[in-house]
Amino acid sequence: MKLKLSILLLLCCGFMSLKAQTTITGTVTDDLNQTLPGVNILVKGTNRGVTSDFDGNYSIEVSKGEILQFSYIGFVAQDILIGDQEVLNIVLKGDSQQLNEVVVIGYGTTSKKDLVSSVSSVKSDVLENQPVARLDQALQGRATGVSVTSNSGDPGSGSTIRIRGASSINGNNNPLYVVDGFIVGTGFNLNTLNVNDIKSVDVLKDATALAIYGTRGASGVILVTTKNGTEVSKGKPKISLNHYYSVQEVANEIDILSGEDYVNYINEAGQFNPNLNNGFGGTDPTLPLIFDEPGAVETTDWLDLVSQTGHVMNTDLSIMGNSENSNYYVSINHFDQEGILRGSGLERVTFRTNLDVRLSDKFKMGIRLNATHYKKENNKVNYSNIVQSLLPISKVYNDDGSYNGVNPISSGTQRNPEADINLRVDHDLITKLISNAYFEYELFENFKLKSTIGAEITHTKYNDYLPGALPDRILNKGGTGYGKVATNFSKSILNENTFTYDVAADEDHSLKILGGFTWQKDNNESTVSEADGFPNDAVSFNNLALGDATLYYANSGYSQRTLASFLSRVDYGYKSKYLLTLVGRYDGSSVFEAGNKYAFFPSVGLAWNTSDENFMEDIDVINNLKVRGSYGIVGEQGVSPYNSIATYNNTINVFNDNVVNAVQLGSVPSDGLKWETTKQLDLGFEISLLDNRITFEADYYKKTTEDLLLAKALSAQAGGGTQLQNVGSIENKGFEFSLNTINVEKKDFSWSSTLSISTNKSEVLELDGREYIDLQSTGNQGGTSARLIVGESMPVFIGLNYLGTYKTAEEIIADGREGMSFIGGPRFENLDDNPSWNSEDATIIGSPEPDFYGGFRNTFTYKNLSLDVFFQGQYGSDIFNIRTQTSFYGRNEENLDSRVLDRWIEGENETSDVPRAGVSASLFNPNSTNNIEDGSFLRLKTATLNYNLPLDKIGWDNTFSAFNVYVTGSNLFLISKFKLGDPETNNFSAGSGFGSVSQGFAAGTYPYAKSVTFGLKMEF
Repeated sequence: MKLKLSILLLLCCGFMSLKAQTTITGTVTDDLNQTLPGVNILVKGTNRGVTSDFDGNYSIEVSKGEILQFSYIGFVAQDILIGDQEVLNIVLKGDSQQLNEVVVIGYGTTSKKDLVSSVSSVKSDVLENQPVARLDQALQGRATGVSVTSNSGDPGSGSTIRIRGASSINGNNNPLYVVDGFIVGTGFNLNTLNVNDIKSVDVLKDATALAIYGTRGASGVILVTTKNGTEVSKGKPKISLNHYYSVQEVANEIDILSGEDYVNYINEAGQFNPNLNNGFGGTDPTLPLIFDEPGAVETTDWLDLVSQTGHVMNTDLSIMGNSENSNYYVSINHFDQEGILRGSGLERVTFRTNLDVRLSDKFKMGIRLNATHYKKENNKVNYSNIVQSLLPISKVYNDDGSYNGVNPISSGTQRNPEADINLRVDHDLITKLISNAYFEYELFENFKLKSTIGAEITHTKYNDYLPGALPDRILNKGGTGYGKVATNFSKSILNENTFTYDVAADEDHSLKILGGFTWQKDNNESTVSEADGFPNDAVSFNNLALGDATLYYANSGYSQRTLASFLSRVDYGYKSKYLLTLVGRYDGSSVFEAGNKYAFFPSVGLAWNTSDENFMEDIDVINNLKVRGSYGIVGEQGVSPYNSIATYNNTINVFNDNVVNAVQLGSVPSDGLKWETTKQLDLGFEISLLDNRITFEADYYKKTTEDLLLAKALSAQAGGGTQLQNVGSIENKGFEFSLNTINVEKKDFSWSSTLSISTNKSEVLELDGREYIDLQSTGNQGGTSARLIVGESMPVFIGLNYLGTYKTAEEIIADGREGMSFIGGPRFENLDDNPSWNSEDATIIGSPEPDFYGGFRNTFTYKNLSLDVFFQGQYGSDIFNIRTQTSFYGRNEENLDSRVLDRWIEGENETSDVPRAGVSASLFNPNSTNNIEDGSFLRLKTATLNYNLPLDKIGWDNTFSAFNVYVTGSNLFLISKFKLGDPETNNFSAGSGFGSVSQGFAAGTYPYAKSVTFGLKMEF
């Protein structure tokens, strides 16, 4: 009887349970009443769930008393307790504050609310569909504390990136790149990444964020995370096809003298006689004109000749999917750019696959693979040479139809750009593979072990051939050809093993512990072969054996670097209000000598979510307030392999009238060399106001780098060569501000803004007892132009104060320069008793460091139409115009800029401060304030108009899930006083060596492009 009763009760309970389960339907919208497709709707605590359809509708089986959880990226999640409802319409509020936004940090992620560090994040929506080949070009002005200066407009050309300033001399100032967890180094080739594959870019800036990367974190870390299948709802995969076409033209053309004005200047210069007027100079009309018939002189507009309308054609095809136990993202990209200078371009194919698989409740694995091959047609036009030296009276062709290669004034040999474009071969072929696999196992609850193994393999081949038909080869090499082939093979293997223990002690305390061991080995092999004297050009570089057997050159190289590290991070939180982060990394590197191979880099960070305190509950205007601070030490191992041993360079000597190979000392072993260490303090706060319509973030930082690395030249008595030594310290400090506002938020119209402003002030604190170190000489006999000086910013420009022109003989006499200067000639301030202008008269004349830089973005939406406008700029920087030495003072065989049209002319324009023609024909004019120009600028970086087609209204909703058409304008206008093209310029290499800090020099590089892009994006 009892058994029958028990069975009856069970049946009744089961029946009641079935009766309690019902179907809930509804629609999910945002707070503007726009439907939201793809919202995740989950019965909390179970695996039962659905997603809303294209119109935001959903239907789910649920029982009374269960909780439905609604979540969607960019919106605040909601939990609803189920009672007797049958229809449940949900309004999700936009999470404009994005406290739950996931921020990528080293070896993990965290929520924005729990973040203690200073991290700037840039999401995919601001990176997509810009007509650029590289990530750095898309980052300009987007992240606080990150200065991005393009080195050139050449397709595929890199940028100089500085995160919170430069902090090394001979070491590295470039950030460390980490792609999907794989450390790819500071010299990573960004051409090998497809910008549209990127999900987010997170820039680590303060010590608690950087210390986890130890010896490689001092110059900042850029974490690149690519897309995966979790970005779409579970079930049907999403296929995307994105294509755009861009038309490009030269922006901000350089203004040089026309052929007619040049001829007039040269004729005027030819009649200057320094012996007239008692040796103070004057115009002598009896002297013959250099050009008897100025109007008959043939002229060439070289800048126009080498320029063209460029284009970019980009196609992306991707598929992503998400299921209960796996997600994937697969894409292929074809990028083809024809440069705005003829003969330059870049064509690239990139394939990516990202896969994550959960094999069980405890074990999952995944792989990230990126394969790229591209061909870069290197710029065959020496643009700066055209700007500076290729005269407008030089002809393209000789009378016999051959290419001209002679300067008509100096009669010297010169390159002919038209011949270079048509005849020269100069290109790079690069293939890169990055593959990274991980395995993660949950050993017990909340304790996970993770192991990754990855490889980066790069093969580069450089081909160069100068045909014998080039005019300079005909004149100097008897019409024979020259070929060069260089190859480089690099391989990096990285293994990282970490554990994470997420301890939820109770509802008040949280503790997360990370620990691990990493190992990385880099190998690099290089070869170069050259041959001269090719009798014909039939096979170009493909058979170097055809060159002259006595003119061969071959070389090869090999290097290896190994790093081993232990790392740890502890994150503790109390009631989510008080946060503590402790980080430490113990690094070892093979490049240092025994006894100095290892170093420890610790940091500590604190944060206080003040808005969670009880006393803040009644302050409705403040939605979120957090203050934070951090202090720690990071390092820089900017040392070449084998630094701890002597190195030798090859040379050639003559012995007994025979040429023999020999070696000479290149560098001596380092002695007691230590890591460069950077100690950094960061103080910041974040606040959100007025229902999160205004969010503001500010940081102050101060970082001091000690034990700076410098390759010091040794005396001949010490064996010559150089030795890397620790010589001093440098300080960087500044502020960073980020403001996000929702200005208007209506049903059919919204307007939001983002403003970022950053400052950085550097100071050289100590240079091993020296007052200064000379960094750079720009040539043209102007002397030292850049210097590190104790107490000044890094670097500063050096030169004399330019005082204009001498107006009278009395001024020349007063300066003691009789016989050395002339009326109408340049005048410089003399600071010593010597009337000659020399280095003792030099002073600080400028700095490339801006007072501030940043960007301003405005996004407008009206129904299905959106407009995104982004301005970028900087204020207070100086630029050193190298070309001034010849173009302003007027050397006859060099080009002239338009300032000379207002030159001093006897009897006509004797008040001018531009030197008269002919008075300064030599190059013996010192660098001066006349070389310095204002580098401040404001540009309209991008403006994008996007339209989302109403698929349901046009009957396309059964074929497409989204269809967007857009047009983007880039570099549409520029406000700048700079005379030599674009003020974003860097003439010297941004790699290691003095070029790393010698910024702000300009000589007329490959010009920048303004473009209009037309595109469409379809999703299925």
